[in-house]
Amino acid sequence: MKNKKIYNVFFPIWFLLLFPITWIIAIPLNFVIDSIVILLSLKFLKIEEAFQKYKKVILKVFLCGFFSDFIGAIFLFLMSTLVVIGEEQSAFFKWINDNIINSIMENPFNNLYAFILMTIAILISGLCIYYLNLKLSFKNVDLEEKDKKKLALYMAIFTAPYLFYIPSELVNKFLG
Repeated sequence: MKNKKIYNVFFPIWFLLLFPITWIIAIPLNFVIDSIVILLSLKFLKIEEAFQKYKKVILKVFLCGFFSDFIGAIFLFLMSTLVVIGEEQSAFFKWINDNIINSIMENPFNNLYAFILMTIAILISGLCIYYLNLKLSFKNVDLEEKDKKKLALYMAIFTAPYLFYIPSELVNKFLG
């Protein structure tokens, strides 16, 4: 059983982004999604010279998005690591590990607590996407402040790492 716990701590679906082989798929896919969201958002906001503005921001938006996804993944990794370390000394941490962390690692839809913790991680990433895009990506772009905020909000909503919800038990069945 201990081997399974260690396996789940180091190979949950949200941790896949940290392995270089997944970058072959994740990098172009994230770039395409970011591009689509930026271009559609600029069109929706009726921004003139949308493609010129897109070209000015896409690299920063892309990097901020990837960094924000890592922040959410690091949050989940730290939570699971701290609980696994603490479970040796505390029945409370053991309960959290058995009832929440293991569910997060296998399927966040197994219980409400796991779903809430995973949602918090996605919200953390989304907030980072919003803030970093607003303060870095759109800083030197000729847009009204209200449009910058809307654009940052659209990026946060539509590019948050919802893939964190995908159960790693599905990946384990597929690979195993």
